[in-house]
Amino acid sequence: MDTGFDSAAWSYGPLASLVYEVDKPVGTSFGDVEFYTDRLRDVSGPILEPAVGTGRMMIPLLEQGLTVRGYDTSASMLEQCRANCAERGLTADVFEADMVTHRDPGAYAAIVIPTGSFALLPDRASAMTALYALHDSLAPGGRLIVDIEPPSFATDTGTDPVRHWWRGERLLTLTTWRKEADPVSQRATRWLRYESWKDGVLERTELQVFSLLWFGLAEFTALLERAGFIDIVVHGGYRPGAAPLASDDVWTFEATRR
Repeated sequence: MDTGFDSAAWSYGPLASLVYEVDKPVGTSFGDVEFYTDRLRDVSGPILEPAVGTGRMMIPLLEQGLTVRGYDTSASMLEQCRANCAERGLTADVFEADMVTHRDPGAYAAIVIPTGSFALLPDRASAMTALYALHDSLAPGGRLIVDIEPPSFATDTGTDPVRHWWRGERLLTLTTWRKEADPVSQRATRWLRYESWKDGVLERTELQVFSLLWFGLAEFTALLERAGFIDIVVHGGYRPGAAPLASDDVWTFEATRR
């Protein structure tokens, strides 16, 4: 879908990162924190989290004694991640990079991509390139665990109610509108406007064009196989070992590098 915006429109700026932190602080779980912690319990080698964000997932893993590195395309997200780690006495081994181009051959025992972050990639060619890169960065026998949101071919095109949070004396607001679902490109797009107010005066506004790819169950399995992964299993709705259902909010793919 051509939005007319360059890649900067897709990133998390300072205000978008702050709203994410306020809305989903470290400790927030959708069932994913417990699921990933359990799946990684026996991993002794280093773990990589692409799209690490504010550290919502990374920090609980570090607190379990696991060795975790992370990267993100957003400098603002990484700044918040470092602050969150420092607040808890943890070292934030994080850096700026993206899934399409970053490679660290054979370096990791596991790579984790929770909460559908993989779907933020711009197109299917980028997704395939990213899977090759992720495969290359795993040690032999290493595991990729990645969340994918099931396809959704219908969307409410109206404007959502404005969400808001207080941050000290500042009011943060988030408006969502221009929502579109394209079944041909298998992409859902919506526009997000973040605003910061103080004493009734607008201080800052950020616009984010937020777009997510869809992947079918067989489709994503085939992409993993094409990238060289084996022993592919899919868990439905953060239920370990449970078959995926159409009603699930998330499917988690687990695959191994030969």
